[in-house]
Amino acid sequence: MGSDVAWCLVAAAAALLIGGCADDSADTRHATGHAAGDEATVTVRLVIPDGHIREPEASCSGAGAYRFAHPEASFAIEDGTGARRATGTLPHGTAEKAAMVEAGESRQPTVCVMMIEVPGLETVDGHVFILSDRRPVPILANPDLDGPAEVVLP
Repeated sequence: MGSDVAWCLVAAAAALLIGGCADDSADTRHATGHAAGDEATVTVRLVIPDGHIREPEASCSGAGAYRFAHPEASFAIEDGTGARRATGTLPHGTAEKAAMVEAGESRQPTVCVMMIEVPGLETVDGHVFILSDRRPVPILANPDLDGPAEVVLP
């Protein structure tokens, strides 16, 4: 009788493994701060032009009128047909100088930049970025040809 119990446990474990490996019928991917294995991953650079006075390279989130753009705020990426291709939450950002002028002080006007890793997509050409319940913003090629695709919040 002991072998029957062992056989049942093996069968139950196999059923769980097979069920866990089943293909998810939804085409929506969850974006994270990390790339997932060998799966294709696209990086999207989210620029929050808040002009907040802070030290470049400091951790940041949207300030002033952009307070809605904060870590843990939800977003979605949709393709040109309106199909949702990825969802996730925003990561922490890093402050970058708003202008390439030497201000002479450590604190200066900055923009907050968040780098978002989107697994399961090879490109975001023709896609839009939707932050929380706001209007879609196009994801555009970065002016720096070697840089990631970019979204600049209006």
